[in-house]
Amino acid sequence: MSYQKIDPIIQDWADKHKLRIYTSYQDYEVRSVDVVDQKGRKYQIWIDSPDQFGNVGVHTWDYKRRRKDYMVSTDDLRGCLEEAYNTVLLWIQTN
Repeated sequence: MSYQKIDPIIQDWADKHKLRIYTSYQDYEVRSVDVVDQKGRKYQIWIDSPDQFGNVGVHTWDYKRRRKDYMVSTDDLRGCLEEAYNTVLLWIQTN
């Protein structure tokens, strides 16, 4: 499915946290952001397009060993993005 239905939610969330959304990777449509800490370490949050049931996968990882995955309805996406962002902030604090 397309990102069209959830793009406004993703954009509002990214604007709130001053994050840049990447929309393509190797000729594929994606929705991904990088969070960079003060030491230059990168963390990624990416969002899958909704499936046929309206569920969205949200994923975080530290480009190494830590990863957390979520599956939520499009109605719960905004809260899940905040939780994913807070997970990354916690990882940053513990590094």
